[in-house]
This record gives sequence, structure tokens and C-alpha cells, in this order.
Amino acid sequence: MKKLLTTLLLALLTPGAQAADDKMLFAEYRVVSADLAASSPEAQPRKIWRLGEEFLRFEDIPNPTTKAHILLIVHEPDIWIIDRNKQQGQHAVDPGPHYAVHFPIFPREASENLKKLEFGSELKFFQDSGATELPSQTVDGIKCKLYRLKLDDREVTLFLKPDNLPLQIEMQSAGVKYAVRFLKYDPNQKPDMNLFKVPSGIKIIEPQ
Repeated sequence: MKKLLTTLLLALLTPGAQAADDKMLFAEYRVVSADLAASSPEAQPRKIWRLGEEFLRFEDIPNPTTKAHILLIVHEPDIWIIDRNKQQGQHAVDPGPHYAVHFPIFPREASENLKKLEFGSELKFFQDSGATELPSQTVDGIKCKLYRLKLDDREVTLFLKPDNLPLQIEMQSAGVKYAVRFLKYDPNQKPDMNLFKVPSGIKIIEPQ
């Protein structure tokens, strides 16, 4: 749990893009790869809600190895990482001085440039980074616009649906190719502030 707490905090405090605060983003997504079985935990859907710079909720799937079932809630500067299996969690405080939540789409990538690619700012990130627009491509029956970037030793491609919402973002380097596929993506949900509160019945451990 301590290692996971550190990893998530580093992702949250990475400098990145900002989101508008009058609409709430909801996304359900999973990792897609030819090397990844559909039954693999890595390929299972995860959910994220994001509201402006202050609020974020992330629902992970149960970890088959550690048995932890992580729920992450952020109401800047407060951060709670909760194990729903144990019904307990840890509380941390963003040290500041700038209080803004960030959640990279590819948090495990070492590239600091890639960590600026966040949920809710996909197209803007590609446009601001000088992405090249490629010929359209049909993915699972959906005709998509393609935007491609080269960042460090990675080639990153955004597949954009006709409604200008992302279908997936593909990552490729030497010997490695995978994508984050959006199963649901709604940037205009009405904010629900209950999503950003610690659920009742959870025991919170305060920092020492």
C-alpha cells in the first residue's frame, strides 16, 4: 500500500494540463495490446472522474496479487487512497504551493513530456505539441482522424472519433506497442460532488 501511495502521489503532482471547472469529465478506459490477454487485469476497465483543477476520482480494479481494490479521491489539497477490500485508506496533503490535480494517461512512462498528456486534454496536447495529422483510419467500424507525435523515443497516435472525442491513444516504441482505449468518454457531465467525498464506513489513517 505504501509503494502504491507513493506512485499515485507522484502521478498526481506531476505538472500538466488544466481542465475547465464547469463540466465534469467521465471516462471509462482499458489497455489494449496484442500481447495482453483480454482476461488480464491490465486489460480490465478503469474509471475516472475529473472536475477542474481541484477534484478527481479514480476507480481501479481489484489487484489479483495484492488483493487491494483501490479508490483514489482528490479534493485539493487533500488526497485519499482507499482500499475498498479493507475498508480503510490513507490521507495525504498536497504540499503545494500550486494546488492542481493532475492524472497522466500514461503514468508508468518515464518521459516527463508524456506525463503532460492527461485525461481531458488529449486533443489540445497533440495540437499544442505540433502533431502531424495523418489520413483517416477505421477502427472497429469507426472512422477516425489521426494525429501523431514523436516524443523522446516514443511515437504517440491519437485516434479521434467524428464527434472530436478520443477513441484511443496508441503508444509505440522499439518492440512495444499498446493503446489506451476509451470505452466511454463524456466531458460534459453535470458535476456530482458526492463522488469526491470519502465513502461512509471507511477508516482513514492520517499521516504521521
